[in-house]
Amino acid sequence: MPKKTKGLPKIGCLATIFLLLTCFAYAQNAVTGKVINKTDNTPIPGATVQVKGSKVITPSGADGTFSINLPRDKGTLVISAIGFGNLEVPVTAGVPAGDIGLTTVSSTLNDIVVTGYTSQRKKDITGSVSVINVADMKQTPSGSTEALMQGQASGVTVFTTGQPGGAAVVQIRGVTSSGNSAPLVIIDGVPGSIHDINSNDIQSIQVLKDAGAAAIYGVRGSNGVIIITTKRGAGSMKVSYDAYYGTQRPLSKGWDLASPTQTGVAKWAQAFNDGLTASDPQYGSGPTPVLPYYITPTGAAQGAPKTSLSDYSLYANHITLAAQNGNNWFNDMFKPAPIQSHNISVSGGSGKSSYFMAFNYMDQDGTLIDTKLKRYSVRVNSTFSLADDHIRIGENAFAFYKTNPGYLNAPGVNSTNSINAAYQVPNIIPVHDIAGNYAGTISQGLGNSSNAVAIQQRQANNTNQDYNISGNVFADVDFLKHFTVHTSIGGTVDYDYYNGFATTPYENAENNTAANLYEETYGWNSSLVWTNTLKYGNKIGKHDISVLAGSEYIFYTGRAVNTTRGNYYITDSSNLTVQPNLWTLNFGQASTQTYNSSVIGDNGIQTPYQLAIFSLVGRLDYNYDEKYLLSATIRRDGSSVFVPAQRYGNFPSITGGWRISQESFMQNINWLNELKIRGGWGKLGSISNINPTNAYSLYGQQINQSYYDINGTSNNPVAGLYVSQYGNPNTSWEKDILTNIGFDASVLHNKIG
Repeated sequence: MPKKTKGLPKIGCLATIFLLLTCFAYAQNAVTGKVINKTDNTPIPGATVQVKGSKVITPSGADGTFSINLPRDKGTLVISAIGFGNLEVPVTAGVPAGDIGLTTVSSTLNDIVVTGYTSQRKKDITGSVSVINVADMKQTPSGSTEALMQGQASGVTVFTTGQPGGAAVVQIRGVTSSGNSAPLVIIDGVPGSIHDINSNDIQSIQVLKDAGAAAIYGVRGSNGVIIITTKRGAGSMKVSYDAYYGTQRPLSKGWDLASPTQTGVAKWAQAFNDGLTASDPQYGSGPTPVLPYYITPTGAAQGAPKTSLSDYSLYANHITLAAQNGNNWFNDMFKPAPIQSHNISVSGGSGKSSYFMAFNYMDQDGTLIDTKLKRYSVRVNSTFSLADDHIRIGENAFAFYKTNPGYLNAPGVNSTNSINAAYQVPNIIPVHDIAGNYAGTISQGLGNSSNAVAIQQRQANNTNQDYNISGNVFADVDFLKHFTVHTSIGGTVDYDYYNGFATTPYENAENNTAANLYEETYGWNSSLVWTNTLKYGNKIGKHDISVLAGSEYIFYTGRAVNTTRGNYYITDSSNLTVQPNLWTLNFGQASTQTYNSSVIGDNGIQTPYQLAIFSLVGRLDYNYDEKYLLSATIRRDGSSVFVPAQRYGNFPSITGGWRISQESFMQNINWLNELKIRGGWGKLGSISNINPTNAYSLYGQQINQSYYDINGTSNNPVAGLYVSQYGNPNTSWEKDILTNIGFDASVLHNKIG
């Protein structure tokens, strides 16, 4: 019989009393109030209410009300909201603050902008930095976030394929390198990719465009830097649901190509101009071209022999009706396609903690047939404050899974792009022959292009899956009033899997008997980023000084394997197809199987690879009397892609600004609200075009290159080594020196700026 635990009820009572007393004491420090528009007394939802000198923060609710807990008996609340001037209100714990009226303003000069390991007021920035309006950016639905950036910031250009989930090229101020010109993307302090991030999670985006702004990122910032900060929670728990459903419509009119009749007339005119007698397998050899009824049998008329279905043979008699009016390949390939997104988020927080969680489902079909994207993503951000908010710890985590079938570019087997093929294939060819199989240039005299619809439909069962998790954990500690130490460790783990099958393209003029081929690829990439900084900030009279120093260690690694096998058993001899459930490496002809561990990944690096970077950074920002601005940075990078003698590079920058509008002689110019002249010089570096193993000689084993019958047995060669790469010890940093001069202005009561 179990023993009775007499002490447990007493302990429970004591715990309950202690909890009630704690809650009572906590409630005594609460201050309530309501934020309103001073002009019309309407409530201001989403206003930021912060205890001055602390990280205790909460937003106002939909009705403008708020409740916040003071760390001490008395304090000052700093109230801010977009479109309104900031206001400081002294308060006492337990005493309601009442209605707090804010005055409308249109200036955003006091907005805080993240500029690299730190943040600044917009008006204090001396480099070239653009702030993207996230709300405007999200007005256009898209499966990729970088596509949403097009037209949102000067100097930022985005090239997209239009394919759901397709890769996009982002350039900041054009082509900045002879090789890779992709900018560095920093998400919550960790290098990442903007491609699959959920746009609903984004709080702010800043684009660092010149050396003065980007030099603090050194070797990784030569192509510019995109800094993304994701959302955090505040105030009472809030559940939000956002969704859209729509259709994407291709152009109503496709390519205006010559009809089969016009094509025949053009062929006859060409022969006449060349002084030749016109003759064509399909159009005949008479004085004028004759439009055929069949293209297989070649140039046959209606009712010709061997044109019934019983006479059909996939190769010997591929009976195909001529598309006499011209097949519209554009309409065959492009169809209206649905797109939908569903996003649900939960956020909240108090002065001691905050949380933000979100789930997103994206489903997009492409207007190009058999292209699609499905993506599921989850984000969890949280922050906790300790020791009267002098210590803050938190994490940012993001994970997604997506499936995005891709095109198999197997040489000799559908090795052309479908859209290019649609331009090239004569439109006298229909999509299908009389047996329902694909028609094509196996019909005589029609070139060697491929059936564009066949290319797309044959990839419908291909698989392209990606599993990715990224994020970081961080801690901030305030000490000695003016110092903050920050540490963050995080990274990314990415696993991808791809398979595809290339069916024998029987309908083509070339390679129409090539063996079928199955391909399978596995790969993973990971990164580790450890960042540590110490910041000092102080304002002494008219002098505002901020100094930052830190170190950063980054490590990348990745592996992959690509395998192929051919000559799979045909499960449908009428069209040479193989059932997808037989697409495995245990099927097919074993002797055709290949393995390859040197795979070029989405990051452009050949596997296997390892790459390490260690950096020291320093930054000084100085502001005198809100008029004269100075900023200087220095970064020393060391990279494993170089030999020790070339390993380190120094990347400095210096910028200055003059807020001329703050001078006394400019105060009577009412139409000019802000005018800042700025300039800078900086040096940036890059290793994006250098293979991680560039400095080293590599060795490999291959039967036809390094096996030798050293024992003279004639049947038992001994494995040896061969040099697969000669190292280049003379390679050094790619360096860019940039000079920038510009101005920032706001006029007409900040309506233009």
